[in-house]
Amino acid sequence: MTTIRRHGIWRLLAAIALAGPLLLMAAPAPEAVGATRSCSTTTPVASRPTLRYGDTGSCVKVLQNILLKKGYSIGTSYATGTFGSKTLGAVRRYQSSKLDLTIDGVVGPATWNRLVNGGGRNYSISSGPNTSSRVILSYDDCPKSYSAFQSAVLGAQSLGIALVLAPTGNCRNSGKFSASYARAHGHYVINHSISHPDLTTLSYSSVRYQLGSPGVVTSFGRPPYGAYDFTVRDAYASKAMRMWLWDVDTGDWRGKTQSQVVSHVVNYSGSGDTVLMHMGWNAFNKSAFAAMKSGLAAKGLAVCRNPGTTTPTYPKTIGC
Repeated sequence: MTTIRRHGIWRLLAAIALAGPLLLMAAPAPEAVGATRSCSTTTPVASRPTLRYGDTGSCVKVLQNILLKKGYSIGTSYATGTFGSKTLGAVRRYQSSKLDLTIDGVVGPATWNRLVNGGGRNYSISSGPNTSSRVILSYDDCPKSYSAFQSAVLGAQSLGIALVLAPTGNCRNSGKFSASYARAHGHYVINHSISHPDLTTLSYSSVRYQLGSPGVVTSFGRPPYGAYDFTVRDAYASKAMRMWLWDVDTGDWRGKTQSQVVSHVVNYSGSGDTVLMHMGWNAFNKSAFAAMKSGLAAKGLAVCRNPGTTTPTYPKTIGC
């Protein structure tokens, strides 16, 4: 069989050498060129054509001028009429700023409506998809052990609390964290890169790599150190992922005791806030969760409720 395979390869190579240009002509065609789309600023929104990457024409210029006026870079300072990669990035970034839009880079009726008429709920990078007044307790990085992870997950569930957990891909590979286990017990798991670099120091392609597996692949992500720039925003949007940072940073990684972290959470949290902590430090356990919940309740604030189970890709909002 080995000899036959080798002979087959040589025959194929010989055929390529002889056929040359003919084979090149028979190669798969590149991605189809987009269509020419026409409209003007007076065209009713409902009558404007859906625009996609590769399209050209007057309607693309209308789109680009709207994006430029809203402060979204399309790679040039003027409308070119060509829906290229920079316009695609601008559309995705705009869609990521509106909770009711799907980040797909396609300008259909919903995106046209928001671009022209406004409205919709703006997305807050700090508070994330939480549309309630409840406080979200979130934890980054990696727990000390899988048993510590399980204990915390079950402890929070028993208190009716839904945590937001942001493990690195390296943490998942270490066996200290299971996204499916956390979700099965009512917690939300979001992306936090593979190896926790400062994403602003990386190229666009390297950022995109960091947002993939073995990191958590889902619809929300937290850049390490909360560091982001134009390139990082573009990469998140290209992955159909909204960035989710925090409103309150406890600084627990500085070695604060559990009581110090709890005190910080209770004293500084407000309605709808997302609080940043870390799984490897001193407040990732049931007693800390309970103290935070009771302390916040004394201020008239509640924590995010545990729904029992969550999914890998959430709805655009989390009602808590």
